[in-house]
Amino acid sequence: MEALSRTDTNNLPTVNGTDGREALPKFWIAAYTRPRSEKKAATEITRLGIETYVPVQSIMKQWSDRKKKIDVVVIPNIIFVKLSENEIITVKSHPLITSVIHSPGKKNYSIIPSYQIEQLKYMLNEADTPVIFNATVYKIDSHVRVKRGHLKGLIGAVEKISENKSRLIISVDLLGGAMIEIDTSDLEAVEEKAVRKSSLK
Repeated sequence: MEALSRTDTNNLPTVNGTDGREALPKFWIAAYTRPRSEKKAATEITRLGIETYVPVQSIMKQWSDRKKKIDVVVIPNIIFVKLSENEIITVKSHPLITSVIHSPGKKNYSIIPSYQIEQLKYMLNEADTPVIFNATVYKIDSHVRVKRGHLKGLIGAVEKISENKSRLIISVDLLGGAMIEIDTSDLEAVEEKAVRKSSLK
């Protein structure tokens, strides 16, 4: 996607009753937050009319006298933001955001593919075992699809742990991958092009 300058956004024509800035295409980026501020930053940015996503997983916490289900942030100090070109400055200038993530050679931001966000959401919503995020940028050579169980339809990379167990990895550009252990017998091989087309159904 070509970046539009601020001059370009101000001169865009009216589209469907909105001004040009509202009609700009939106995309996902990732941003670093201040320590333990992911949820607060996301809430405040959402109030500005910008969509956000904080990857969390509900787990059962055991205390000496009780159990309680709590939401745990899976990727510390990171939030995902879906915005348009002209909204970047709003996120960058927020007091709880320390920086926007970008790849080497890019000065402003790097786009996170939408399908990676959807795969991550699906894994966290449906997994019945803990999801671990590893800050390793994976080079994925092969892909598999979960063919049964809670995560049926999910596509990711696979790392074999033992004869019966594998580690399913959902890669997120620039950040690493979310991992979960799964029975190898629940997986089937797929072609790489199926990853982007996955409907998660």
